[in-house]
Amino acid sequence: MTADHKVVSARFRIHLLSNPGFLFFIMLGFFCLAPASPQGNHITDSLSVLLKQSKRQAALLNKIAAEYNHISYSGALGIATEALEAARKEGNEHEAAYAWYNMACNYMSRGAYDSSGIMLERSLKLAEKLNDELAILRVGNANASISFLKGRLDESFRGFESTLERARGAGFTEIIISAVANIGRIHWLQGRNESALRCYDEALFIADSVKNKFMSGMIRLFRGILYQAMGFYELAAGSISVSAAVFEHMNYLDKLPYAYNYLGSVYMDLGENDNAMTFFRKALMLFERNNDIWGKALTARFMGSIYSEKGRPDSAGFFIRESLALAARLNDLNGMLFSRRFLAELMLKTGKPDSARVLLLGNLEDALKTDNRQEMVNNLYDLGRVYTHEGRYSSALNYFHRAGALADSLGYFHEGMLVSKHLSGLYEKLGDYAKALYWNKQYKSLTDTIFSTEKRRSIDELRLKYETEKKNSEISTLMMEKKVQDENLRTQRILGYALFAILGLVLVATVILWRNYRQKKKSEREKEILLKEIHHRVKNNLQTISSLLSLQSYNIADPGVKIAVKESQERVKSMALIHQMLYQQEKLSEIDFGLYLQRLAESVSSGYGDKAATISYHVDCNNVALDIDTAIPLGLIANELIVNAYKYAFIGKTSGDIFISLSRNSNNKYLFRIKDNGIGIPGHISPDGAGTLGLKLVSLLVRQIKGVMVFLCMEGTEITITF
Repeated sequence: MTADHKVVSARFRIHLLSNPGFLFFIMLGFFCLAPASPQGNHITDSLSVLLKQSKRQAALLNKIAAEYNHISYSGALGIATEALEAARKEGNEHEAAYAWYNMACNYMSRGAYDSSGIMLERSLKLAEKLNDELAILRVGNANASISFLKGRLDESFRGFESTLERARGAGFTEIIISAVANIGRIHWLQGRNESALRCYDEALFIADSVKNKFMSGMIRLFRGILYQAMGFYELAAGSISVSAAVFEHMNYLDKLPYAYNYLGSVYMDLGENDNAMTFFRKALMLFERNNDIWGKALTARFMGSIYSEKGRPDSAGFFIRESLALAARLNDLNGMLFSRRFLAELMLKTGKPDSARVLLLGNLEDALKTDNRQEMVNNLYDLGRVYTHEGRYSSALNYFHRAGALADSLGYFHEGMLVSKHLSGLYEKLGDYAKALYWNKQYKSLTDTIFSTEKRRSIDELRLKYETEKKNSEISTLMMEKKVQDENLRTQRILGYALFAILGLVLVATVILWRNYRQKKKSEREKEILLKEIHHRVKNNLQTISSLLSLQSYNIADPGVKIAVKESQERVKSMALIHQMLYQQEKLSEIDFGLYLQRLAESVSSGYGDKAATISYHVDCNNVALDIDTAIPLGLIANELIVNAYKYAFIGKTSGDIFISLSRNSNNKYLFRIKDNGIGIPGHISPDGAGTLGLKLVSLLVRQIKGVMVFLCMEGTEITITF
């Protein structure tokens, strides 16, 4: 499979993930109940035993329905009706409200939104009569869900935010998890991936803390889907595999096939269509057993995609039309929009551009109405392809530029790469070779960014490697991508051995000093001396590694490798400086970061000889003290950005200034700025999309300190990090 083919395939599949309808449908289990099924688990078995012994059956029926929601939707309405009847006999209005709510969720899952709304009104009326805050919030979440399913994302966002605020005040954990996760989903659909990840992290932390296995599994599934859409296939496979293991263990058979589907889609992204089809068949078997129309529609889209790639248009058309029919049956507006676009792409591929254009123009209008920005990009791009096929180059350029601008603003690298390639070809046909060359360079740059060798690693290996699936695993995976791109294997080994040596020495020193402390039970002053000694030894070890790297560089002939070793040496020195300052001061828990920045700038400047004499640096950071967990990553960030300024900002200039500052804003957050008055950088460059290791490392470290980075290019370059 060629690189271009892989990009097109990845684009085709990634936006199979974008349907709010079916993704939200499988999230209904966060707050909707469902039916009994012939096969349960240990929780339902225990509840069933209690049900036979209890005279107050309404509450137990509702609880059994809640657990069976994760197993099968097939008999949801019957068990909810049974719970409602039991509540009426018992005179239990609280459980009656809950039963009406369960029935509403069942109708919602089948796309009957009007009927669902009527039942939610009945549930809300009883809840307000009883002043039952939990029941009121459940209804609020469900109404926000209906808005979501109808494509009214802004209205849905406001609804979830409202219930979240009230749930936090009342301490209703499951409502909080559901609202936060769904807010994250809306962030993603509107192109705010970082905000979405933060929401998923928060929801997952709460779910794990209360040991709610179902919610933990669901959030890991959705976070894996987001990772896949962002192109982090290893993280996606690890997260989805953990969710599948949870669902298998708990026998959550309604959710398990969705995990199978998305594992199959990761195999598709890796070009392993046979393995993907195996997972899709397993998923389809469970969807058929559960009579899950949403799931069958999703699988039909995936299978249509595979057959399209295999060059079997008849089979592809069958499955895409099947997914369109199922989406219409569910009143799934976004699902219909996606399926129509896939059908239009198939028509263009089979020589029917007129039909494709009609479908795409209608789709673009619907995407604008629902504010589905991902589909706006896709339909604009496909319209550019149609007009190119028809030889209408002026119209094609218009649609490609619109698609590229929107893709760039949303961080869609796959689409940006495809748009760049088409623009290069069009400008070449029109004889504008300067623009053709410019867009060809953009295409090559994005190609190098997206297709790294590391993204083709075995999924089976990743299932074990990412089982813990924490934030540090994100950084480790991305660092592996960086290492694969290094030019020299020998340099990697030197750095690897050095880091292991540091860890070993630090561990030995820490164990010895801590054991001495425990045994001798010395005073607090003695404890401080020991901690200072640890920092002293860590600093010495880091300086030793820096010296080893310096010595090694003398034996390296390749200029590129020598520069890489020098940059690694500077990073080690920036960490050593922090430990040096810690053992030289009285307070061990934090350092004066202004003084650190001054010394760091001096160190970097001294390494640039004559060039440093014409470039002035200015540090503005008064009375700012940071703990070591923040100081080390921020120190590495500062080192990378100062070095970048010296290397690139003043090319062709005889003098310049670098301004470095750290302060707090009105929201009590830190603002770290590095600004220069140099030549500036291209406005379309972003840290995640940059080809340099330095900016990728900066992006990873900004995530580690939970910060947000902004580039401004006006009379030089200004980078602001808020954390």
